[in-house]
Amino acid sequence: MIIQQVDRPEGLFRHLFADNIGFLVTFVGQQARLTDPDARPNELSDTRQRDWRYPDEAEAAGEYQIDQAQRERDSYFGVHLFRESGNRLASNAAATVRALWLDEDDGSYPGVGPDPTAIVRSSASRRHLYWRLSRPVEVEWAVAMNRRLAVWAGGDTGKAGLSTILRAPGTANYKRHPSVDLVAGYLTDAGSWDPEVLDQAIPEITAPSRPCETKPYTGPALDLAPFLESEHVEVRRELSDSMGVKYAIVCPWVDQHTGGDRTGTRIGQREGGGLWFRCDHAHCEGRTWREFRNEIRRRSPERRRVKRPGFTGPAWEVTINRG
Repeated sequence: MIIQQVDRPEGLFRHLFADNIGFLVTFVGQQARLTDPDARPNELSDTRQRDWRYPDEAEAAGEYQIDQAQRERDSYFGVHLFRESGNRLASNAAATVRALWLDEDDGSYPGVGPDPTAIVRSSASRRHLYWRLSRPVEVEWAVAMNRRLAVWAGGDTGKAGLSTILRAPGTANYKRHPSVDLVAGYLTDAGSWDPEVLDQAIPEITAPSRPCETKPYTGPALDLAPFLESEHVEVRRELSDSMGVKYAIVCPWVDQHTGGDRTGTRIGQREGGGLWFRCDHAHCEGRTWREFRNEIRRRSPERRRVKRPGFTGPAWEVTINRG
């Protein structure tokens, strides 16, 4: 249920960024066909990108975007903060975010899903949806969740990443000029979502995340479920997977996740026996099944009980020289 209209960009900024600190990016441009009839649809000309210190310059950034819209220019903002000014490359993204985002595009977010906390109507038929989180999460986990949201909604998966810019409320959409769509924003009564709740509610993407997971398996036979139990791995729940079995687990490197986040880690076994491990957190990027197996075996209580026999070597005579 909508509880508040957001009339200016900075109202949405505060909702998405909370008390985080960093650089807010704005991007503006004019529809090229307004001056060049042969221009491609939605081609922007005279584009300008600016950086603003957040939260100190949030209101100034909002005023700038509204002013640009009044000059018949399309106006966008980066949906997360950046560490340094000067670029909006993914590598410059702030380490954590406080919200997930979805460009619904031609799709439709399922009504059975967790309600978004903010909605922006970029036109009469298009929406951008946001889910404010109860605590910061690593950007890698957020991007993975954004992709899951986009696939579930049939939305734009290309907008799930860390270079995404979307429209802000209080601006205008000139794509269909001379018809102009005013961009409107709303907050809902959904409150803030715990990351664990969203992780459980949003379906996993069933396609294999890495091509090597489908190669014929030639390793030793292993039944995954009993193995996880015997190694004291905390299984959060079983996940559907048309290519085998898959579980959401607590990562053995969870103490390295921002805030000790227990979400975003999966393990599975293909029908042919192949085993795989995947964690969406930055500290676990590239870690494999073998590294996972070695780590949990290293931490296993049974393997930490090392019996050390008494010393049976020759006696040593020690003389202390006090002179």
